[in-house]
Amino acid sequence: MSEVSRPRRTQQERRATTVAKLVDATIAAIGEVGYQRATVQEICGRAGLSAGAMFRQFDTRLDLIVRTAQEAFSRQLEAYRATMEHLGAQENALDAALRFLRAAQSSNLIHALREIFLAARSDTELRERIAPIAEGYYGDIVATLNQTGLLDDFPAELREPIFFMMLHLFSGEAVVRGVYPRPDLDVAILGLVEDMLATYAARVRTAAES
Repeated sequence: MSEVSRPRRTQQERRATTVAKLVDATIAAIGEVGYQRATVQEICGRAGLSAGAMFRQFDTRLDLIVRTAQEAFSRQLEAYRATMEHLGAQENALDAALRFLRAAQSSNLIHALREIFLAARSDTELRERIAPIAEGYYGDIVATLNQTGLLDDFPAELREPIFFMMLHLFSGEAVVRGVYPRPDLDVAILGLVEDMLATYAARVRTAAES
């Protein structure tokens, strides 16, 4: 019996595979060695591709970085939505949401995004190119959060600030914990945050009922 030959991949499929390898390698490189050290050579070495193969897909390293940021945002949004969809099955939905948000900030994916954000502070072109992507991403996350009803006990105008307050708290925590691990503090901080939010929500309800 002759072997059944596999259908040849189209040029579009081959290109998609190459781009995926480059994006994955860029996320890994930036997350592990930082933005500046994630050179074309470093990225291509991790992807198992030549620099020429990269430049056939992207005109510049910056183009690859922007595409990587876009993919990182997309992956994180997908994970966020999946978590939000299952909050109703959780005994303590707020706790589950906060734990997901905290864990996400310590992932290599978010470490890479954080490095890109830091680089964008002093790189005008990078900042201008990823700013609209970030705006859409955070807008989608806040919209998803509002759909869950998780923060319905809070005034509508405060729901977005509450999300970003928690995001910034856990993002900063992830940076510090890389050199100063304190699991005991992490437990205490999460409990304190939940108590503060519950207390504020109760005060809002009391005021509304008065």
